[in-house]
Amino acid sequence: IHRTRTEALFNFRFRMEIYVPKGQRQFGYFVMPILHRDRLIGRVDPFFDRKTRKLRINAVFAEPDAPNDKSTGAAIAAAIESLAEFLGGTDIVYLRQVPSGWRSAFR
Repeated sequence: IHRTRTEALFNFRFRMEIYVPKGQRQFGYFVMPILHRDRLIGRVDPFFDRKTRKLRINAVFAEPDAPNDKSTGAAIAAAIESLAEFLGGTDIVYLRQVPSGWRSAFR
């Protein structure tokens, strides 16, 4: 990821937090940006457990100006389901926060 360009084009500050000490992480170890249409609207912190084949979603974060409606949530949920399928996952578990407007679209 080209940080300067991402910030300039999308007004979105993104940092991988893998090497950030746990107590200093803002979003999570494996945090990934959420691209919806032509905007970066949030972040997801996923973890795939290879033994159980479960995709664990530790948290989903929305940017302050992100659309907060069910159809956006459905698009994000579909992308997470595609990620689980790509990884060979059999289940998705949502552990913590999901923005309220998106929550009903997540199973």
